[in-house]
Amino acid sequence: MIDLPLFPMIEESHIEVLDGLGAYTACVNDPPWSDIAQRVSPPQRVIQSWNMDVAHLETLIEGEGDSEIVVGVGGGSALDTAKYVAWKTGKRLMQIPTITSVDAGFTDAVGVRVDGNVKYIGDLVPEMVVLDVDLVRSAPPRLNRGGIGDILSCLTGLTDWRLAADRGEGVPWDDELALLGETLLPELDVVADEIGAVSGDAIRWMASAYRRIGAGCRLAGHSRFEEGSEHFLGYSYEYHTGDHQVHGELISMCVVAMATLQGHGADRATSIITRAKARANPADLGIVHEAFTRSIVDLPTYVRREGLDYSIIDMTTVDESVADRLWTAVSALPKEQP
Repeated sequence: MIDLPLFPMIEESHIEVLDGLGAYTACVNDPPWSDIAQRVSPPQRVIQSWNMDVAHLETLIEGEGDSEIVVGVGGGSALDTAKYVAWKTGKRLMQIPTITSVDAGFTDAVGVRVDGNVKYIGDLVPEMVVLDVDLVRSAPPRLNRGGIGDILSCLTGLTDWRLAADRGEGVPWDDELALLGETLLPELDVVADEIGAVSGDAIRWMASAYRRIGAGCRLAGHSRFEEGSEHFLGYSYEYHTGDHQVHGELISMCVVAMATLQGHGADRATSIITRAKARANPADLGIVHEAFTRSIVDLPTYVRREGLDYSIIDMTTVDESVADRLWTAVSALPKEQP
């Protein structure tokens, strides 16, 4: 197996960590920040993280004071905001994920939005990622179950990468890097029921998976083994609708759609989603047929315009009949479970 440059991580109480930091800036989501703030030493500055537009993020730099370290406390927007502020100011970074809905705490690039499109910029490794299992498990279960999306995406991402590499498109195939994705998928299959139960072991495994994914992307300089047409569909949907979904839930649905288009893997993805009790049915996500169809039909144009990687999208005629077939597949996913 490839030797991965894993981000440093400890399993520890977030309260003890924050109390020992000194002067810090907290980039947070609320909830859970209001509850956390009552039990920890107050930060020098609190940034409520909700807007990932790069123009907005730039305004945050102007108000940054004399704190010594920037701490992300929350989900993807808090962790990415912390990365951006620390990157731009040259300060140390610590990440405290409070949910496992996305791998942002374990990746070095910042996911921002430019003109409504997702872009990845920057390069910053945190001083430490703090995993407080009890804190993560206290979140609504769906926010942790949804985290399967950025792991399940290896299924379609690997297929897209192989299709591209066989045609000499983009980065060459790498057996060792591909093995990382091929290893994560059966592991996810095994732990799916534990994810559905939101057990402590499931949270630890998801953090481990994210840690390996982030390290693999950093080492390779790309994310082809875990990001392909399924992410592109998610980006297209959010661009056309302005709707910002829980990332992992949206990507889980998109994996099933693109696996259906690729011609294999949809049943495997559906089984994992079902046992993990992840929300992925468009009815649960508030995604309507018309918006889904538009996102699919415009996908080839969107991919070309944004310069996204070669994938099944570049090899397939995508029209309303294809969109209807994919809609049928995702609409058959199980409805939300308690």
